[in-house]
Amino acid sequence: MRACGLDFGTSNTALALPDGTVLPLQPHTPEPRLFRSVLFFAEEEKEIFAGADAIQRYLEDNNGRFIQSVKSFLHSSSFRATQVKGRTFTIEDLVAILLRRVRESAGAHLGELPDAVVMGRPAVFTPDPDADALAEKRLRKAAELAGFTHVQFLIEPIAAALAYEARLTRDELVLVADFGAGTTDLTLMKLGPSRRGNLDRRPDVVGSTGVRIGGDRFDAEIMRHKLLPRFGAGSTYKVKGFSEKRMPIPQHVMAKLLNWHEMSFIREKSTQELLEVMLDTSDRPAEIEALYDLVMDNLGYRLFRSIEAAKVRLSSEDVATIDFDEARIRLHEPITRAEFDTASATLLDELSQCTEGLLAKHSEARDIDAVFLTGGSSQIPAVRELYVKRFGEERVRTADAFTSVAEGLGRASSWLAG
Repeated sequence: MRACGLDFGTSNTALALPDGTVLPLQPHTPEPRLFRSVLFFAEEEKEIFAGADAIQRYLEDNNGRFIQSVKSFLHSSSFRATQVKGRTFTIEDLVAILLRRVRESAGAHLGELPDAVVMGRPAVFTPDPDADALAEKRLRKAAELAGFTHVQFLIEPIAAALAYEARLTRDELVLVADFGAGTTDLTLMKLGPSRRGNLDRRPDVVGSTGVRIGGDRFDAEIMRHKLLPRFGAGSTYKVKGFSEKRMPIPQHVMAKLLNWHEMSFIREKSTQELLEVMLDTSDRPAEIEALYDLVMDNLGYRLFRSIEAAKVRLSSEDVATIDFDEARIRLHEPITRAEFDTASATLLDELSQCTEGLLAKHSEARDIDAVFLTGGSSQIPAVRELYVKRFGEERVRTADAFTSVAEGLGRASSWLAG
């Protein structure tokens, strides 16, 4: 039986072997170990593009259906299927396409397809136990559709803990914080050489919890605080049938701009008609032209790539610029790290409350030896500072932000392999 560990993430997917080696799934990309969790169905082509190829094809010509963040909908009973070019795809089908491509990429590297997998899952997909069970059931089905015959699950922060444990020379009580694109998961766990060989690690887990805060929400706060006015927030338009009455731009329209994959809902006929009225009567026509082009030209993904790029630069610089020049949109918007910290304050408070809530439940927490931060948002200075202030610089550790979970899942798969 050829086993592997697979970290299916909201933004990226990675696969590792039982020795912890993370495989290069897309050798032609700048980060070959990360397979982007996206699909593109081009309008005039039969091929379904996945990963970096989907992004490249979409950027060349965005006529088609671009699908991202599908993991975020696994728990939603209202999202059962979608129509793409006249064909029905269940959410399991969409995930299976991604997992199949990842499995095939791994097979090309290994010389044979892996058939057993330890898959990561959040500590909490959602607080609703029924919805949480639905998410895991769907993920299992997708893995089976992709060709895996043996499927086991491991909570993602526990997987990250196993990656951290591989480097330990003494036993420790560790708080692991795994910051994904959609969720943050926390686990308090006993780790070290004396426990490393145990097949059943459940007794070592002191406690776990999670919160729906991830990189996508940090991006949304940049959009909310810095860019919404550039797309008409605060403007007014003239109401049809009333010669002088003016109304502010509807809040539901602005809310959809906070997540690029929700912008397509603004293209519904009724909202499109409203946008056309605003184009004719707005007191800030240039901003409404930018809004119209952003939505109708399907430019949301490209804009959020620029937002994310600025966010990443703020991890090492005090100032970054959001640059975007498409259609009638001209953005050259500076943002300081201090502004980003202010915009993120609510999210940081939620992270702090989640962390304190876990610690309060377990008396052992007073003896924590280390705090291990992993995942993309662990690189945000304000996030790291939150844990440094709470636990002290000497106890906060980091490793590869994007592959620690995959490495740990790979090490866990040795139980299946052997």
